[in-house]
Amino acid sequence: MRLPLRPPLAALAVLLAAAPLTAQDYEPEWDSLSKRPVPEWFPEAKFGIFIHWGVYSVPAFSDTSTYSEWYQYWLDTNSHGGLVRRFHEANYGPGFEYRDFASRFRAELFDPEEWARILRRSGARYVVLTSKHHDGFCLWPDTRASAVRGYPWTAAETGPRRDLVGELTEAVRAAGLRMGLYYSFMEWHNPLFEEDPDRYVAEYMIPQIQDLILRYRPDVFWPDGEWNHPDSFWRSPEILAWIYENAPNREEIVVNDRWGRSLRGSVGDFSTTEYGHLGGARGMRRDRPFEECRGIGHSFAWNRAEGYDLYMSRTECVRLLVDLVSQGGNLLLDIGPTADGRIPLILQDRLFAIGRWLEKNGVAIYGTEAGPFRRLSWGRSTVRGDHLYLHVYDWPEDGRLRLRGLLNDIEEARLLHDPEGPPVAAVREENGDWILDLSCRLPGEHVSVLALDLDGAPRVEEWFGPGEDGVLELPAAAAGIEGPSLRTESMSGPGGRPVLNLGYWTSLEDRAKWAPVRLPEHSTWRLRIEYACAPGQEGGRLAVELRTAGGALALDLPVEPATGSWRDYAWLGPFDLELPPALAGAELEVMVRALEIPADALMNLRRIVLEPR
Repeated sequence: MRLPLRPPLAALAVLLAAAPLTAQDYEPEWDSLSKRPVPEWFPEAKFGIFIHWGVYSVPAFSDTSTYSEWYQYWLDTNSHGGLVRRFHEANYGPGFEYRDFASRFRAELFDPEEWARILRRSGARYVVLTSKHHDGFCLWPDTRASAVRGYPWTAAETGPRRDLVGELTEAVRAAGLRMGLYYSFMEWHNPLFEEDPDRYVAEYMIPQIQDLILRYRPDVFWPDGEWNHPDSFWRSPEILAWIYENAPNREEIVVNDRWGRSLRGSVGDFSTTEYGHLGGARGMRRDRPFEECRGIGHSFAWNRAEGYDLYMSRTECVRLLVDLVSQGGNLLLDIGPTADGRIPLILQDRLFAIGRWLEKNGVAIYGTEAGPFRRLSWGRSTVRGDHLYLHVYDWPEDGRLRLRGLLNDIEEARLLHDPEGPPVAAVREENGDWILDLSCRLPGEHVSVLALDLDGAPRVEEWFGPGEDGVLELPAAAAGIEGPSLRTESMSGPGGRPVLNLGYWTSLEDRAKWAPVRLPEHSTWRLRIEYACAPGQEGGRLAVELRTAGGALALDLPVEPATGSWRDYAWLGPFDLELPPALAGAELEVMVRALEIPADALMNLRRIVLEPR
């Protein structure tokens, strides 16, 4: 017997009692909330596991370019050429509703202790579980969800008939990890949200959030689904002030930046990028941590349509973690369990690979800070106090690793994956470069880490120069930015690793600068620019200027053709340039500015390359 679609909203008054939001230490204003210090454990942890699990794990299907947890939305909107709707009607029938999947989400093989053992073996320090995604299905006992909809819509009332949030929280903490909870503000097909959104926020959403905070004491509260409405709609400052003052673990809890339209990167305890994107916000604060979230494949939840080649390799997973930590960030790496409660073996394999690497090299990750080098052609760096860690991606063929710009003396160098081996010899050349002798040594798996004990905190001379191949590369991540709109964005690069670019180039006053740049006395060069430009945005003009006190050289370059999208990169050039005598061999500033912006933005810029000609 099918339950009615929903009871009259007026009949829900007993269940939907408004929750008071009072604050004392913090005003419900972002200026006040931003003064709260970030708990130290979070930026030290570096690595967490995200888990997307729910009713959508039953069909576990979507276009492989996107997220399977959005199955209901793809079904409703007939998206991706009707792919999901055709799949749904062929396998479940045209009369089968999305809510009918709930009884099939049984989690019969879910063993929270086994999950916790797997997560611990990954080397992660914290876990974030989707307590409720955009479909509104709750993984914990919450009578509001079923009462509003008029049918069972929690894991305690249908399907598993268990408190999945509670069971996993207990097991994760018993394994020595911190536990966090994801929560979607908005819901699809919620009649209260559709008919009276103010009541939804006051009588449904806020009490659910308070229940989660008080019942499970999450170390991370991870809201989402905020993007269509401002923070005033969600009453976000009031909610956050309440959390900061009333959470049982208020000294430890951290929250993300997803509290209202266009707020990402500017509020909360940490900023979030997703598959390398900041979600349309203007940029990230430099005074707060950031966390990249993404799946091992293209989806967060389990997608049965994804093939082997869509998953990151073991090496790519490890290097993704290193890339982010070298920039001062955390990685929240997602796994999507199956509807019956298993973590797929390919996901376990990737987690265990990261864990094995961290067993040997974790000292170069946990509790470290961003490396002092803006450009290392062969890898990345991290630092802790007087210890500098060099993460070597490309093992030198001649056994000589060149480190440029380190002013400190190296007291000892050693390979973390070879703790019983002798120290690595380090010699400073006359030009100040350090040469680390790796001859007769074997590289480690995925990423080799050289630990350098220095005579003090790292001191690095910041300058750009050609590599051993004579090529000068000026990356977006190292640019100084001026102007009202230009900012650094994180985009997905090869292997899914985040790559920074300069975006939102919408003003003629925007500038990107690299300095100092040291070129040898070679006078003829070939310049190329790696850029992206969406269709209809091409036709702009930019100036590249090489300047010093003794002279300047400026190039006027067209931005064309379009590359396919703001995420599809191509090369402008090559352009030949002849340095005048005043610039050849001098210390320069390289500046890029817009001369003409015919549409929304000039371009996205990933890097500038100068090659000797």
